[in-house]
Order: sequence, then C-alpha cells, then structure tokens
Amino acid sequence: MNIKTIIVGSLALGLAFGATVLKINSEETKAVYTPRLTNTFGQAGYAEYLNMLKADPATGKIDFNLVEQVRNEVFARSKQNNKALLGLNWIQMGPDNVGGRTRAILVDRNNPNLIYAGSISGGLFVSTNAGGSWTPIAGMQGVLGENLAISCIAQTDNGRIFFGTGSSFETGANGNGGSAFLGNGLYEYVPSSGAVVPILNNTASLPANSSGTLSVINAIATRGNRIYIGTTSGMRFADPDGGGNYPSTLGGWTNNIESVPGFPETGTCQDIDVASNGSMVVSFAGKIYTAPNDNLGSFVRRSILSGTRISCAIAPSDPNVIYMLVGNNTGNFGRLQGLEISTNAGASWDVIVPPGSFCNDPFLQNDCDPNGGQAFYDMAIAVNPADWGHILVGGIQLYEWRYASGSNPIGGSWLKAANLFESTTNPYYVHADKHTIIWPTANTVYIGCDGGVFKSSTGGTTWQEKNLGYNVTTFYDMQVAANGFFMGGAQDNGTQLFSYGAFGSPTPLGTFEISGGDGFDCAFSRFEGGIAYHTSQSGTLMRSNGGTPGTFYSSELSTLVNAGGQAFHTVIENWESADDPLSVDFIKIVIDSNGYINAIGDTIFPGDTIFAGDTIRYTSLTGGIPLYNIPTSNIIIGMPSDSFNVVDYIQSKFAFRTSQGIYLTRDAARLNAINTKWFKISGNSMTPDAGTLNSAEHFEFSPDGNHLFIGTSNGQVWRISGLSLANDSLGLDERSGSTVLTQTRIASGLGGGSVVSIAVDPNNGNNIIATAGGYSTQNHVYRCTDALTAPSTTTLGTFTAIQGVSGNALPKMPVYDAEIDYNDRNKVVLGTEWGVWTSDNAFTASASAVRWIDESGAGMAHVPVFAVEQQNLRSHTAVNSGCMYLGTHARGFYMACDLATSVNENNFNDKDKTGFITNLTVYPNPVNNAGTIAFDLKEKANTKVNIYNLSGSLVKTIDLGIKTEGNHKVKFDATSLSIGSYIISLQSGNEKNIAKFIVTR
Repeated sequence: MNIKTIIVGSLALGLAFGATVLKINSEETKAVYTPRLTNTFGQAGYAEYLNMLKADPATGKIDFNLVEQVRNEVFARSKQNNKALLGLNWIQMGPDNVGGRTRAILVDRNNPNLIYAGSISGGLFVSTNAGGSWTPIAGMQGVLGENLAISCIAQTDNGRIFFGTGSSFETGANGNGGSAFLGNGLYEYVPSSGAVVPILNNTASLPANSSGTLSVINAIATRGNRIYIGTTSGMRFADPDGGGNYPSTLGGWTNNIESVPGFPETGTCQDIDVASNGSMVVSFAGKIYTAPNDNLGSFVRRSILSGTRISCAIAPSDPNVIYMLVGNNTGNFGRLQGLEISTNAGASWDVIVPPGSFCNDPFLQNDCDPNGGQAFYDMAIAVNPADWGHILVGGIQLYEWRYASGSNPIGGSWLKAANLFESTTNPYYVHADKHTIIWPTANTVYIGCDGGVFKSSTGGTTWQEKNLGYNVTTFYDMQVAANGFFMGGAQDNGTQLFSYGAFGSPTPLGTFEISGGDGFDCAFSRFEGGIAYHTSQSGTLMRSNGGTPGTFYSSELSTLVNAGGQAFHTVIENWESADDPLSVDFIKIVIDSNGYINAIGDTIFPGDTIFAGDTIRYTSLTGGIPLYNIPTSNIIIGMPSDSFNVVDYIQSKFAFRTSQGIYLTRDAARLNAINTKWFKISGNSMTPDAGTLNSAEHFEFSPDGNHLFIGTSNGQVWRISGLSLANDSLGLDERSGSTVLTQTRIASGLGGGSVVSIAVDPNNGNNIIATAGGYSTQNHVYRCTDALTAPSTTTLGTFTAIQGVSGNALPKMPVYDAEIDYNDRNKVVLGTEWGVWTSDNAFTASASAVRWIDESGAGMAHVPVFAVEQQNLRSHTAVNSGCMYLGTHARGFYMACDLATSVNENNFNDKDKTGFITNLTVYPNPVNNAGTIAFDLKEKANTKVNIYNLSGSLVKTIDLGIKTEGNHKVKFDATSLSIGSYIISLQSGNEKNIAKFIVTR
C-alpha cells in the first residue's frame, strides 16, 4: 500500500502568518512589587553589579578623571558631524506608562501646573499640566559636557531654573563608585528657548576641576537669586553678576561653613534646606550645621545621633521647626537611626522616632525584619506647608508623623502613609524607594521614586501614578519576538512587555508588567503559541504562556536557587530552530493493534509499505507542531506494534547561570514536559581554571546551537561545544563520565577584566565580537574569526582589539552590548555608556583601520545603552525582520528598521510565491500616518490590496483598479490603523504576494 501522506497526532500551531502570538493574561492587578532586597545582596548587589560594569577592573573603582575624558571626547566627536555609517534612525518606543528612578522634582513658583522632574540617567522632563503628561527637554542633547544624571532642581526668585547632576547616593555603601551615573556640574534650563546652558562644569581640559568635585552635586537650594550647591568638597554658594552670570569655576563659589574656626568644611554635602527667613540647615555624614544666615561664622555644628546619611527639613510655616532624619549605614546597615525635631531653630532636639524601631522603619523592606535597610540609597523628608506638625518620610516605605497637640515631651503618631501593592484600583500605592518629596500646597504632594513620579491631591492620603510620557525606565536587557512584540528587564520595574496595545495598554507606547522585582535577562520562543522567559534578581527564572507565570526549575535547581547565594544579575540565553539538521531527538511511530498509525489518516496494516518519497506527517515533542518526513528508502510494516523513528526537527536549548555553574535544558519550550530536565554543562569540575564560569556575565549560542559562548566578569571567553551531540544526562551533564561536552577557554584578559557581552554572526559562528565594561585605558571591543575552532588559550588568543585609532576610534568607555548585522558581518552596532556607536568595516578592515561613529542620532540622547538586539529571522518568518532594538538604562526602548533589506516575502517556498508580482515592499517601515506600497507587475491585471492584523482580521482594503506591466508605487493612508503589526496582501489577477509592516506613532 503506497501512502502519500501519513498524519500522526496533528495539533494546530496557532501562529498567525508565521509570527509569534504571546498569550499573557491582562489582569487588572499587576504583579505585586518585589523590592530588590530578597537576599543578602540587596541594594549592595545592585551597586556591586553596576560597579562591575563601570569601574576600572584594575582598581575596582570608577575613575572620575577617565569619565570626564570620555565625556569630552564623546562631545568633541559628536560635533564633528560625521555622517552616520549605517544610517540608523531611532524611533522612541516607550514605555510611556512606566517611570524610573527620580531624585529631583520642582514645582514652578509662578505656575503650579509647570513641573520638572529629573532621572538619574535619562535627563530632565517637563510637565505643563501638573504631572498629567511629560515631555523630555531636548535641549540637553549636544550641550557641552552633556549629562543626563539629574540629582536636584531649584528655582531662583527671578524664575530661573537650575539643576545639578550626579549623586553620591548612587554609589552604594562602599563608596567605590557603585551604580553611579556621574554628573558634570550645574546647568540652567531656559524655558523660553528650550536651551540648556552649562553654568559650572568640567569642560574640555583636565586636571581642572577633576578629582570628582563636580561629578557629584547632591543638593541645590536658593535664597533670592543666590544658589547653594552641595558638592563633595562642601557646600558652596554664588550670586549672579550684573549680567546674570554665575561663576564658571568652582573657585568662584564660596564655602562659608567651617568645621572649626579657620578651617572650611570640605566633607560631602548631603542636603541643604533654606527657610523663609533665610536661616539654614546643612547636612553632612554624621553632622549638621544650622545658621540664622549664611555669613561666615554663623554656622553652628549640632550634636546629633550618629549616622552616615542625614536629611533635614524646615517647616515652611515656622522656620524655628526643623526635622532631622538620620540613617546609620555602619553596623545597623541602612536602618533608621532616628527622627528628631527642633522647635528652636536647632538649639535643642527631641527624639520623636528612636533608633531600633524595626517594626516601623521606612528604610526596611519588611516590617519587624531588621535586615536589608537602604537609608544610604533612598531617603526623603518634607513638611506640610500649612502644618508644621505633619511630615512625610520616604525610604523603601512611606511613613507620616503627626504632632500630638500639647504632648510633652513632644510626640505624635508614626504610621505608614502608603503601601507597595501595585494595582490600578489601589489609591494607597506608591512605588518603593522614595528619593524626594515636594509639598507645594497643603493638599498637593509629589514623590520621586524608583517608579517615577507619584502625586497626592489629598495631602498624602491617596496617591496616583503620574508617568505618562515620563520615559526614564532603566532596562538591563531586552528581546524581540517575531510578531514585533518586545520586552525588557528593568531595574525595580520588573519585566515590561510591549505588545502594540494587544493587552489593553491605555497609552500609545505602554507596556504590561509580566513579573516584578529587578527584571534582568529575557527571551522569547516562537513555539507553543509564544513563550516569554523572564528573570529577576538573584536567580529567579519565570516562563509565561498565558495565565500566571511560573518557574520551570528541576528539583536540583529549585533547591540550589532557594538556598540563596545567587548573583544579583540573572543570566539566561535561549536558542531554537524549527528545522535543526543536528537534532538527535526522534519520534517513535507505533502501529497499534488495530493497524492505525497512532492517529487519523490512511489506514496502515501490518505488511503494508511506506515507500521512499512518500510524506509522513507527525507532531513534534514541542507543542504538537506538525512536521513532515520523506523517507529515502521503503519502510515495511511488520507485525502489530511494529514501529519506526522519525527526527524531531523542532529544537531549543536554554542556558541558565547559577552560583554552582551553568545549566542547560532542552525542554524550555516543551510545556507538556512532566519534568524539565536540566544538565550541568559547566562548574567546579571544569579544568583548567574551574571556577571562572561561575562569574559568567553573558551567553550567546552559535547559529547551529552546538556551541555556547560565555563572557565572564574576569575578562575571559569560553566555548562549550557538543550541545547537539546528545540528549540525556550521560552526554550533556559534565558530571557524567561519558559526557560529549568540551569546555575551551578561547580568550583571557580582554578589557583588563570584564567581558560583559558577546555578539555572534548569525551566518557564521566563527565570527564574534566581545566587549568589555569599565572606564579604563584598556581596549573595549574585540573581534574573533575562528571562534568555533580557536584552541584553548590563557592569553588573547585569536581575539584582536578593534578599538580603532585617532578620529575613528571608539572612546574607551564601557561597552555593554553588541550586535552583528544579519546581512553583513562588517556592520556592528554597540550599546555603550554614551549611546550607540557603529562600524561598517568591523571584520574586513585591519584592526587599526576599523572605524566607529557615534550614531545615537538626533532623536536619541547619549543615554547608556545596555541591550542591542536585531530580529535576525527572515521576513517570511518575522514581521520585523532586520529591525534593530535598544534597551536603554533610563530612556526605555528604541527601534530602527534601516538595516532591514526589505520586508518582501520572496523567501517563501515556491508554492507560496507569486507568478508575476515581485519586490513587494512597504516603506518607510515602520509606517507612521502614511506609507508607500512598491511592487512590480509582469502582466496587466486588476489589482487590489488587503491589509490584515496579526489575528487575521481584514482591517483595510484598497482597490487599485487595472494596473499595467512595470513598477508601481502607491501611497496609502495609515491613520485609521492602530499601532501594531500588519500583513499586506497584494492580489493582481489570480496571483498574489504578501509583506509585513509595523505602524507606530
């Protein structure tokens, strides 16, 4: 019996036009916020991780002078007007509904609807409707010494707006630089022109003003038109000259506080508060000074509780009332050391909340748990302008204190004023980690926190999130799906999914939070109807495919992760193929006792023959995806229960870093797997240098999935090979005596000590780019052309530095990620501390001739770029083929599709191709409000266009009438199309072709 098609257990795949459809429930209540303090790393883990990315590996510290040198070089290069090598036009892609860490807010003294807010690395934003929506101040781009690390904002009596940059509270408890995005002095924003003007900064020469003094301005205050700034060398102030100009060098700013007579106070100034009558309180680590004015000799040092961070607030309604909030980071790490009040301008003090109050400490994550305080990182205090006895205090939590009238000694109530339970219906929610509280009127309060801006119109009783357009989200990683969806792991804002509004986002570029905590590495799968893999700090790994996300650890991994001790950065990587020629998985097809082949279709009986050339249809172990097999020789069916094997070509590999080594599973996309099998592919049994892979910071698979490349924080690159040679623990677990794996160190010493990213050529696994973090004089970008065959080495091996020289060189700054273009290996895109840099000759030019150009573009500031991803699936598989995406650390997502060679569908199989419609394209892609359809016809015919969304619904028809042979370009109106991905079908006569495009606004 000749069976032409044999169907075995078919299950519909549910993919629209080959694009991934991710199914995630859009519930009203988001994932409950999980503060970063889930283990002993806490904020220290965050600071340690950022310090690894940014510090000089030789010293473990950030060299402020090197930062200034790079800043000046970047600025000089941006002024050269170099023509962009790759022509990337970056489009801002949100999220416009999620904020980020905010240390500064100002309400204009003349217009209560005019609000300014500053991000720690995303720049200055303005709202003209009291926080209803926000717009970035574009004038910051191209400013001398451009800096986006806003730490404080103030306004003089004549209405001028000034802001300081850089905060010592970003450095972590160790003071080594930590997570700091360093500042560059003091600036003025001029609303009438939109300009940003440098007032006091490190300009073009060193060592002038070096040593970090102007890299940190913790505080800014005004009295009249006088400006006070808090620097690492004390509090300074200056008045404008007759032309309104302030001194441009630090020497022109006065330090009028003396530690003892004749000796100026040169410690790091943490906070400055000026009362309505001109009296002052100025805070330093472990001490404060009060004064009736700022005259030399008027400041008196006060005896206070010991503490390493102090914030003070003077009551607007009574300058004699001063509150002092103290955090102790020595011993009682990050806890409340006390809250005190003075009712006589600082002459004497009363303790109103004592130290050791663990059950009501705003700096602790959990009530009555003394571990993991963050007073060094988040501290804010403000007084009700109409009631001197009512204050708000912010840390992780938000508390309020109210004076009990007539109490003696002075006392009152101390209660939580908000909670951390994030929900669209919870009026008491304020995101964790409060950094500033601004209380302009009795009823109106603004809070700047790690979740952006929150506002109360009820005097602090209820709260609303105010982040529309305040796009300062700090992403660590991002990944993109075939249907145009993308997601990213964000610091303190979980994993955010962008779906073109598919899950009901209320904003044009809104995202949906699919898990909380500090989001880190993430990945998509095209299989099982669409899967999202997402992580958070300290080894948390989740998988979503509709419903509530869940873990997929093995029992061994679950025990390991739950025991703690995992690194702050959770590292993963996913590889998959719909047609893996190296697959060693087989599907066993059994002829049952009734003579059927395990499903519907033609009946097969014992004694029948499946002839060579017949088609066998069966289903993959992954999601029941239908597969086809054409045997090359006859298959004779013998007795009942006879069987034969066919290859399962649907394959995936998923790598996960732990404290005990790297684990791999082949079951990540197999949702029906009862037990996910994980294999340990590296660890302490490795030789040589066994423990180094425990410091892995980045994974990349080779295009065929047989090799995994690893970059480590100690400057090494490893290759683990043989991943496609086995499918069980005997072959894939390094602890097995018969493992097929080989582990090879192919580079050492790259960047002086930190390989934080690897890019692999999608077309040739031998070609890779490795990049290094850290401000150092070392090289930061390397290429290798024999990565699959390079022998083990303890030196640079076959890796060549391609930093470039002179005017074409890449500044020696941290390079966080890299991507090799899917069509041309010479085109490389780097994500750096100072935006996007590109090369068009990365592999073919000599090392010294490789050129790097600043390609951040007019639409994008020099924001830190932590993730660069290209959709390297071809256009018949992905709607966004060739599009490049960025995950920035304080300006959200960006997209550019300029490297997509086309969006035509001529890669389809012959049966899917048209007879005479060729070169069907849509441009520009993405489309905004109007687009052009370009196509060639070989015959005259009646022609029509249909546009479908990804669910297959027809949303637009354009009847073009009869079109003649030749080239045609037809404009179309896209204003009626919502933001999202679309399929365009062009039919001419009996023939048709399709293409894909994206609509953005």
